[in-house]
Amino acid sequence: MSINNRLEQLIIKTATTRSNFSKATGISTVILSHIGSGRNKVSLAAVEQILTAYPEVNSEWLIMGKGQMFNQGPNEEYISELEAKLDAVYNEVEKTKRAMDVSLNTLKATISKLKG
Repeated sequence: MSINNRLEQLIIKTATTRSNFSKATGISTVILSHIGSGRNKVSLAAVEQILTAYPEVNSEWLIMGKGQMFNQGPNEEYISELEAKLDAVYNEVEKTKRAMDVSLNTLKATISKLKG
């Protein structure tokens, strides 16, 4: 199986569509289409973009066709990165919640003053 075929398999497994895969990797849908049709080969830059976007992908499988599609076991760096993103989202939600609480209290106070 060629690297182009492996890329097509990877798209189906990770992103389901070329458009989603393009958004995740930064590889244009036109290039992905050309790779899928066999017009273009997968470049080293594309491999780097794929492995950056999907660190769980086994690079040896992608490039050489050896081993499994995904690395065995958790990728600690990837897990840490996801945990950091989760913490950032949680902190942003809490910050927004506090701001909304202040706005609600201000509105309640204004309504109370207007009612007399």
